[in-house]
Amino acid sequence: MRYIQSLLLGLLVMPLVTIAADVIPSDKAVIQFKTKTGLVTFNHELHASVRVLECESCHHTHEPNTPFQPCADCHKKKKSTKVPGFSVVAPKNSKAYHNKCKGCHKYTLEELHKPAGPTKCKLCHIK
Repeated sequence: MRYIQSLLLGLLVMPLVTIAADVIPSDKAVIQFKTKTGLVTFNHELHASVRVLECESCHHTHEPNTPFQPCADCHKKKKSTKVPGFSVVAPKNSKAYHNKCKGCHKYTLEELHKPAGPTKCKLCHIK
């Protein structure tokens, strides 16, 4: 019986992992950011497959049938910027990442009571 349950679970989960792997280009599967406080490694493929998020959860300005833009296209390194076509100012990239990433990790831990990524600085920023 346990074998059948494992098989069924695998059949349900594998298509989700495969879909995520097909959508994310191989050069974007793992992304690294060099920061003043250490190297941050973002496992793009893991987030897309394990959490089964919609791409728009992070790529919040994505329009259907268009290529995904890197975050840095709107979220600049030095300061908040006005983005053409939007009525709001895009926060600088460090603020955007901290709000989005830490916010989602905290929500997952505190509200959904599920394991999530780090919420402390040194767990992401590795020297």
